[in-house]
Order: sequence, then structure tokens, then C-alpha cells
Amino acid sequence: MAKKRGKRNSRKVVKKVLSSQKMVRSNSKKIGLVFKNLILFLVFSLIFVALYSISSNEFMINLFFLLSVLFGFVTLAFLLALLVFLVLKMLKR
Repeated sequence: MAKKRGKRNSRKVVKKVLSSQKMVRSNSKKIGLVFKNLILFLVFSLIFVALYSISSNEFMINLFFLLSVLFGFVTLAFLLALLVFLVLKMLKR
């Protein structure tokens, strides 16, 4: 025996389409968070540079060099993010 099909719900879901894109806003929490991370990774990078210079084992020299370069690039990324947020804050005024 075939099952009876019930009436399908003919309600349509209407999605609202935003006509304008979301604007990126900078607030003090975001700027503070980026600044804290910038300082943290800068300190880590400087520690690894110091360990690189005083290390005598070749493996440790290579390891500390790679870590210092990696943390240096992350520091630069946070510096760029901080500059972007500061420019957005100035444009807001």
C-alpha cells in the first residue's frame, strides 16, 4: 500500500539581503588585543634572537633562527593590523 503524502507546507522562508556590506569597525578592545599580541610576539622574537646568538649546538642555532624569523613575521602582521585599526579609528572621526 502506498503512503499518503500530506500537504506540503507552502510557507517560503524569505531571507533578508543586506544591500550594503558590513563595515569593519575598530574599537578600543580590538586595538588593545592587537597591541597586547604585538608586544607578546615581539618579546618572544627577541628571546629567540638572544638564544640564537648564544647557542653553540648547530641544531639549536637552526631551531632558534627559524623560530625568531617566524615570530618576527607574526609580529609584523600584528603591527600591520594595529596600523589598520588606528587608521580606521582616525577616519571614523
